[in-house]
Amino acid sequence: MENIFGRDIIPSNEFERVAALKRYHLIHTPPEPVLDQIVKLAAKTFDIPMALISLVDVDHVFFKSTIGVPGLNQMSRGASLCSIAILDTEPLIIHYAEEKKCLLNNPIIAAEFGLKFYASAPLITYDGFIIGVLCVVDTKPREFTSEHIQSLKNLAGMVMLEIENRNILDAF
Repeated sequence: MENIFGRDIIPSNEFERVAALKRYHLIHTPPEPVLDQIVKLAAKTFDIPMALISLVDVDHVFFKSTIGVPGLNQMSRGASLCSIAILDTEPLIIHYAEEKKCLLNNPIIAAEFGLKFYASAPLITYDGFIIGVLCVVDTKPREFTSEHIQSLKNLAGMVMLEIENRNILDAF
């Protein structure tokens, strides 16, 4: 797998984490209206043009729900900021992306699109595995307050509640 970040992007519990992701049967599945609504709410809450629910698999990051990035449904794990975001249970906030040396080779930051701001909160399963993130993205730098961070964490919690509830219902 390509890795443009110059640091390890594989968590120590990778095998178990991927197994946890697989048990939810979320990848390559139809859109889910509730998850789409949460993504729209995230974009509106932060007055930001792009929001995504990202699921980090072995080699790719799959976008379960998006707003502001039409047609984007996956990308290489080694080029996705979500790969870094799943390494910690705390949100990842990048205020000025082009100021981070490890991100200068990222095609999303260097391209015409020019990602400048990224904030994500991990999607943590009931048994503690980070299967992805809820993220908000902009083409201009932004400030993100502690209140914003808490709101993003709350929205990520709503995503996981919906995923867990869906999984319980599918078991019946």
